[in-house]
Amino acid sequence: MTVAVFILLAVACVAFGIAWLHGIVYMGRTLGGWTSVHDDRVVMGERIRVLEVEGTYQSATYLDERWCDPVFPYHRLFDHLFEAWPQGEGPRTAAVLGGGGYALPKHLVAHHQQIERIDVVELDPAIERLARRYFFLDRLEQAYGAEASGRLQLHQGDARSWLEGCGQTFDAILNDCFLALEPEASLMTVEAARLVHRRLNPGGLYLTNVVAALEGPSSGTLYTTLGALSTTFAHVWLYPCGANAPTVPENNVVIATDAPCTFTGAWAWPPQGEES
Repeated sequence: MTVAVFILLAVACVAFGIAWLHGIVYMGRTLGGWTSVHDDRVVMGERIRVLEVEGTYQSATYLDERWCDPVFPYHRLFDHLFEAWPQGEGPRTAAVLGGGGYALPKHLVAHHQQIERIDVVELDPAIERLARRYFFLDRLEQAYGAEASGRLQLHQGDARSWLEGCGQTFDAILNDCFLALEPEASLMTVEAARLVHRRLNPGGLYLTNVVAALEGPSSGTLYTTLGALSTTFAHVWLYPCGANAPTVPENNVVIATDAPCTFTGAWAWPPQGEES
């Protein structure tokens, strides 16, 4: 064995050991950049598995019997969409833009049986493969058979392009598209708001995750999104996840609809007295 080969093997062994000590079960590149999957990260006191891209958490899953439950608080806020329907009911069709670790699709399949069809659009096939192997997307199929039955439809491609060409309408569209910290800019425009509106059934709901501050220089993405949606939808609501630290970027959930709904704990947009 040459010295060079010995050094390479030694470096590889050290790297493997460091990864093992840090609970890293995968490292590699995806479209978003350097990507890793970590086990045993502690978030809010819980041990979880995390999908991390360029140093940013993209998704997470519990490793115990709650593997279908959302870990991140903003994912749980998406459940407020069910307030638009009478108790026990809900949307029959839903589109999820951005698969990531497939936290939202898993939750909808497992806990909302009234949804008859869920379409999920993920740009990066490598991310879907990671979701199948490490985030229980394959286990979801074993448990519920949603792909085999056609209830869960998985698509690979750009979310806006898919919306333009899908030819379908939905009761709810949930947007969780971003690469690392960057949101999908093509879904933040007035034209995109009109496209989403066309893809919703009458009274349907659009929910989008917007990573931004509530105040200051990091808030522009949020107010661009709110402004675009306000030009198209009769009602826009905001769930601010970072209200206690308004200048720090955080996940915010925005709801847009033409239906005369109210949502528990949400802020109406524009604020009362600021309507044009």
